[in-house]
Amino acid sequence: MGANSGRVARLKPQTIDELKSHVNVDFTTDEIKEWYDDYQSRLQPGQKELSRKQFVQVYNSVFQGDASNFAEHVFRTFDANGNGMVDFKEFILGLCISGSTDFETKLKWAFNMYDINGDGFITKDEMEQIIEAFYKMTNCKTPSPQELAEDLFKFMDCNQDGKILWEEFITGVSQDDTMIQMLQASSDTNEG
Repeated sequence: MGANSGRVARLKPQTIDELKSHVNVDFTTDEIKEWYDDYQSRLQPGQKELSRKQFVQVYNSVFQGDASNFAEHVFRTFDANGNGMVDFKEFILGLCISGSTDFETKLKWAFNMYDINGDGFITKDEMEQIIEAFYKMTNCKTPSPQELAEDLFKFMDCNQDGKILWEEFITGVSQDDTMIQMLQASSDTNEG
């Protein structure tokens, strides 16, 4: 994939075992090595972690639209330690969680992405920001992101208090497949 493939570091067997024990899907050793080689090929010489900018470039290369804004939100969910970089362990765990086939795992990831400021609930503004980013990434045109955010927010905010809590989010998603379709489209990058 990258021009750095000749100098790609090898993954130690104990690191592979550790990763396999932390992920909820059954990646084979060869699959983890492939992800690692691809990850390493994106790094500059001497670099050990993906920067936000590199992460956005990688994510953007997968979609035909402009995935930059959406990738910024995904980066936030991958950067588990909040240091502004994504190491390989965070990268592989992020892939597993965002691309999980387990409904609740995927919903928790999505909720955390929509909850931009991490305060435990989703505001209408946060929902609109994510939906606008999704629209840019997928070149979606209708309905407008503002209309969709308004409709989804009204539907999910069961008690009409201006915020969507985890319980409301789960209930809303299970009753309307719009969010599920958006989650599927946003995780299509995990299949390469």
